[in-house]
Amino acid sequence: MLRRVVPVLVLGVAAALTLAGCGAHDSTGQVSVTVSSNAADHAYEVKVFTAETGKLSEHQRVFPGGTADFAGVPLGRVTVRAADLCPQETTVSNGEVASVTLTTTGC
Repeated sequence: MLRRVVPVLVLGVAAALTLAGCGAHDSTGQVSVTVSSNAADHAYEVKVFTAETGKLSEHQRVFPGGTADFAGVPLGRVTVRAADLCPQETTVSNGEVASVTLTTTGC
């Protein structure tokens, strides 16, 4: 009988936490990256790295003058890089979209 009670109890606690909002916390944010229109006339592989671990979080191809929106980026400091464009750092927070522009000057 105890074998049946424990799984039901665990399932009940998990359901209660989810309904109460404890299981719905999202620890990611968004970054909007624009590639300057004065960059070379080809697509750039824009990459977002977490500053704490240095691991690649997200990547997309962006043409000069274009903007890419990255969702699911871990909260905290990130570095945005693309080939020969100047890297930029920003802080990703919950509820706000961080914005950066990658350019060929000002490195």
